[in-house]
Amino acid sequence: MNIRSKLSGNRLIKNVSWIFFGNVAHAVLSFLLNIIVARLLTLNDNGMLTYAASWITFFTSVGTLGFNGIISREFSKDENRGNEYLWSCITARVLFSLIAIIALQVIARISSPNEPELYIIILCQSMQLLFSSFDMFIYWYRYKNQANVTAIYRLIAFGISAAWRLFAIAVLKSLTLYVIGIVAETALFITFLCIFYRRHYNRQIKISRKTIQMMLKISYPFIFSAILATIYGQADKIMLKSMVDNSAVALYNASTVLAGVVVIIPTTLIEGFRPDIMDAKLCNEVLYRRRLGQLYAIIFWSCIAYGIVITVFAKPIILLLYGEKYIGAVSSLSLVVWYTSFSYFGSINNVYMVAEDKIKWVQVTTLIGATSNVILNFFLIPAWGIVGAALASLLTQFLANFVLMAIIPDLRKGFGIMLRGITLRGLRR
Repeated sequence: MNIRSKLSGNRLIKNVSWIFFGNVAHAVLSFLLNIIVARLLTLNDNGMLTYAASWITFFTSVGTLGFNGIISREFSKDENRGNEYLWSCITARVLFSLIAIIALQVIARISSPNEPELYIIILCQSMQLLFSSFDMFIYWYRYKNQANVTAIYRLIAFGISAAWRLFAIAVLKSLTLYVIGIVAETALFITFLCIFYRRHYNRQIKISRKTIQMMLKISYPFIFSAILATIYGQADKIMLKSMVDNSAVALYNASTVLAGVVVIIPTTLIEGFRPDIMDAKLCNEVLYRRRLGQLYAIIFWSCIAYGIVITVFAKPIILLLYGEKYIGAVSSLSLVVWYTSFSYFGSINNVYMVAEDKIKWVQVTTLIGATSNVILNFFLIPAWGIVGAALASLLTQFLANFVLMAIIPDLRKGFGIMLRGITLRGLRR
């Protein structure tokens, strides 16, 4: 299939539709499950789970080794080497995950010296890093216009996992068994993807050291960026535990969960548009700019609409979903919801930088964002608690993903595309 034929609207619509369905269904079901679990747990236990999840999220993000951001482009350049790209990237990620599992235990014992239950929870959940190394298959199926495969298998895995997790909390009253259920979801999902790949594409496992080195050389800015992005994505929760307590982490997490419900729209669109944007850059500059502009527009305005709704109805939403014990999350929710538009702009900006071969700026913008976030949290959390953490997140995202695109000369072309997108100019043929 040549590049021009792959740029058809039908391909984009089909892929995006399946990604959207899978993401929406998984997000809604996960959201409902998390609400039920939050109601069953004490604030302290919920805060402990959130704290552990923050560290796992950090290593999961870093553990992608930046491959998620570039592998679609490599498939477009040389589809015949797809099997080699997949297994080489998976091998590198497996090696990293083994190191990360050990590192997490060291970190847990240093940061929380008297919480043995936390060590066990982190150990169990860190197994998720190992299984998630195989999620590179997701990008192959999306590239091959088979997003339906990942959507269906993901929901099957979630259903099995959710049943166990509810049983673990409601009946067995065990946080450890609950976490094992989380890991089981990833393990089942990846098993399904591997079986499908070996049946329909290639049974041979081909690993190339040169390919690993080449991919790492290209993706290293994204590795650095992932470290920094996760720092300012998780630093607030980690710092809240050390500066306040587990209950503050639970309240703040309730705010960020509700603020992030809209994530299904931007993540679906970004992943659905990514292959077409990369292909269009190779042969159709006009279509390339239009696709980016459309992506910015849809994400920005959907997030603005969501922010208005959440701000107006923050209190009744918290009471309805989480109950009276989470009423302290209202003030932070009304503020943190507004950072969503700018946070998702960061993902689109990364797609732009890859397409334009300006990957070096990924690490620069993320470094500034991460540094700003830690500094702001350091001063604002002691003063205003979870509201200070929310304000730090908002200011950080605006600076890193909007202001820097405007003031860095090499990125102003992308800033122009962004502005035309959010002002709804030049989006039609």
